[in-house]
Amino acid sequence: MWVMWLFLDLLAAESLVVLVSSISPIFVVALAVTAFANGLWMVVDGFLVPMTILNPFWKYVFHYIDYQAYVFQGMMVNKLGGDYACATAADGQYQCMYPSDMNAEEMIRGTDVLKVFKIDTGIENT
Repeated sequence: MWVMWLFLDLLAAESLVVLVSSISPIFVVALAVTAFANGLWMVVDGFLVPMTILNPFWKYVFHYIDYQAYVFQGMMVNKLGGDYACATAADGQYQCMYPSDMNAEEMIRGTDVLKVFKIDTGIENT
């Protein structure tokens, strides 16, 4: 499933390059516009700036048309399906960055990380 998401992301990114290149035949302009668009998509996809703090302009104008956001969410759901051990600090204590009902067991559920990012898994009661 992860390979499918990666393939679809690369296909969409290359399609964006072809679209911009067909609109502007000047190489430097097409390169600059494509780089700007990819940078914009990275900012509003939900990782660098979580979707919960995007203001309505950025969320509704850019986030929902961002193909990278859907790929990011799909990869997160695919990879964070299980339980994971928390990191050990220098003093030997365990630290979990995200709250979970398993923190006392020095573990964290992947679905709890998804809840922090407000990513819906499509599975009830998770």
